[in-house]
Amino acid sequence: MTGGDPGGAEAGVRGSVFHGPTALQVGDHGTQHVQFVYHWKPGYRIEDFPAAARPVRARELMTQPSRLLRAGHQVVPFTGRRSDLDTLAHWRDEAADRFAVRLVHGPGGQGKTRVAAHFAEISRQAGWTVWQAAVNEADAVPVATTPPPETKAGILLVADYAERWPAADLRRLLREALLNRGSVPVRVLLLARPAGVWWDSLDTWIGDHLDAGVSTHLLPPLAADPQARAELFQQARDRFADHLGLLTDQARPIDPPPALDTDEDYAQVLTIHIAALAAVDARRHGDPAPTDPARASAYLLKRERAYWSELHRSPTGVLSTGPTAMGRTVLTATLTGPLARDPHGWDALHRAGLADTDAAANTLLDDHQYCYPPAHSHTVLEPLYPDRLGEDFIGLTTPPSPDDPGAPQPVSGAVTDDWAHQVAQRLVLRRAGTDTPAPWTRGTLTVLIETARRWPHIATGQLYPLLTNYPELALHAGGAALAALAGLDHIDITVLEAIEPHLPTGRHTDLDVGVAAITSRLARHRLDTTQDPLTHARTNEALAVRLSYAGLRDNALTAAQDARGAWQRLTRTTPAYEPDLARSLSNLGSFLSAVGRRAEALTAEQQAVEI
Repeated sequence: MTGGDPGGAEAGVRGSVFHGPTALQVGDHGTQHVQFVYHWKPGYRIEDFPAAARPVRARELMTQPSRLLRAGHQVVPFTGRRSDLDTLAHWRDEAADRFAVRLVHGPGGQGKTRVAAHFAEISRQAGWTVWQAAVNEADAVPVATTPPPETKAGILLVADYAERWPAADLRRLLREALLNRGSVPVRVLLLARPAGVWWDSLDTWIGDHLDAGVSTHLLPPLAADPQARAELFQQARDRFADHLGLLTDQARPIDPPPALDTDEDYAQVLTIHIAALAAVDARRHGDPAPTDPARASAYLLKRERAYWSELHRSPTGVLSTGPTAMGRTVLTATLTGPLARDPHGWDALHRAGLADTDAAANTLLDDHQYCYPPAHSHTVLEPLYPDRLGEDFIGLTTPPSPDDPGAPQPVSGAVTDDWAHQVAQRLVLRRAGTDTPAPWTRGTLTVLIETARRWPHIATGQLYPLLTNYPELALHAGGAALAALAGLDHIDITVLEAIEPHLPTGRHTDLDVGVAAITSRLARHRLDTTQDPLTHARTNEALAVRLSYAGLRDNALTAAQDARGAWQRLTRTTPAYEPDLARSLSNLGSFLSAVGRRAEALTAEQQAVEI
């Protein structure tokens, strides 16, 4: 254990958490890990970046092989990425900027977390102080903090899931005094699935408010070609076989799935690891290996269900909860994320229809905690990890909607549960007599949107009906989630049209990027489906304003220019639109000025006055 001097922090044990210079996490299976917490706010905390892989016990692997997939265990050795690491090291060591922010982005399962962990360790060895910033769960109990240690070469701060942070919290993090003390260099490494409008908006804000270098890094697929995919499969197969006790001569004949070279899902290294793990465990049990990514996930989830059943049937009565109720609790946890037991854990199970009393909820929570020990001892409902497996659990467990009888079953033979149809709605709808949304609403909608990206029946049967019938819920998803919704390839445009009237009319720090994305998607649809010049003028004018609120100045200028052109065409035949043209020119002047084109801005303003 390393870190700074406790420095007078008030220590003591309250509940099962040691509050002092460290937060000692104690779960049902013993001590899990120790972290120094240096800064705590209701929205987030800054703490040590974990310095070592977390061990996983052999007994757990035999019954829950999916644990081998967790990035924190680092079961499969880190490989490749030399060019990415060199680029990150050059960014870290560049002397031109004392403070610099870099976004590493790529699809889920691409390996961002492993790259960040490896880079963090390399940086620590080079004398850098390495921290991570993590979002706190709703109503998190504050922990005492310790003064940070003296830094050496500099500070590297890593923040995962950056696109899911509330915009105000992410901006507050970048302005933290903890990161701006002294003259040592500070590097903030943000990890996210998408870049897009949320990042463009943050980039603009950083340029306006911070003296910081800003850059992006698209993490390319590690498995870009057939040879690389085969090598990654073999490496993962051998490591998983070793951990699961399969002899080398038994593991070596295990072949990759038939479409490894051609199915683009296997471009993500996590998909290959899931396939390898499922194939190894299937060989261990004498089962045929799954043949595609969906069936590989279904196989590992079948093993989870077998684990629940085994514990429930145990003569010692380890679990009183049966496998059906446990599966529903696991799905609930995957939708809500970790929560404080009192009152949120209880409330989530009550809403989901799984418990009528707090005592019944406690039984479910205790049994779930036994199967999935929480990362922090004061929370319950730890979700399935990695995220990809949790999303697959939702997609595989939820059957096609009864309103869409023609939709195919995603994987034949997979265990489904009709209960799953309405659980997301029950979890996020407001209780009677209250205007306060459930604290997990943002996370639930984010998980649904990400699941819908790969499981179309979740989009058409769950997400779209929910937001069409209750469009005001979208306001609680956060700007990045709304942007992700608008960016779905198969989005039903009527969903966005239902949400549109509920969007804030003015600026909104947390929603501006999402509002801009929804407005852009609707504008593109409307401009493509009509040649009416008045529609074009009004649509582009509204779009320009929304884009400017999000800090997307270049895009706002383009829309404003298109609006000006449409109003000019209208005034040639209908002079009554001249006041609209004058307003459009005045707005154009503001947008030109915002991008530094002052002379053109003055000309536009003068033209507006002349009209």
